[in-house]
Amino acid sequence: MKQKIKCEAVLLFLLVTAMMIPQGHAAEKGHMIGMTKAHNAVRSQTGIEGMAWSDDIADYARKWANHLAMENKCRMKHRPWTGPFAQRYGENLSWASSIRWKTGKTERQVITPDTVVARWENEKKDYNYPDNTCNMGKSCGHYTQVVWKNSTKLGCGMAFCPDNSQIWVCNYDPPGNYVGERPY
Repeated sequence: MKQKIKCEAVLLFLLVTAMMIPQGHAAEKGHMIGMTKAHNAVRSQTGIEGMAWSDDIADYARKWANHLAMENKCRMKHRPWTGPFAQRYGENLSWASSIRWKTGKTERQVITPDTVVARWENEKKDYNYPDNTCNMGKSCGHYTQVVWKNSTKLGCGMAFCPDNSQIWVCNYDPPGNYVGERPY
């Protein structure tokens, strides 16, 4: 009887411990560790639920980041809506230049998921919630995609460019930013 209670206690401990692991954190790898947490911190400010990490969506995002880094000379460009790279998800892009020294040497900036998401969150100041619009001449679509209440999964990828700049891509399922709909 004591052994059965001990086993049940261990199982309960393991179940509670597993429930305490942040959603998505375990699946994120390398440069992406912390991306779900950074997104969900912004989402929590609006009172909406967090998203979960998807390895499949991350692979999709990573492929586009690699394409942009190698075949598009690291210029930011959203996926097209048709063709072999057709867009299936909502998408945010971020680019970081390299650090250039007077000697001509370049090196990579230290960019983290927190840095990338903070750039998108910075657009919050340009989002007019009562009118559901961006302020005149400003962008806010990256922010509204981060906080799109119907998006439940995300995956992100990053690629280093030949000049040591870097491009970050996050994709969201289901996508957001539908005209006439509020993000939250």
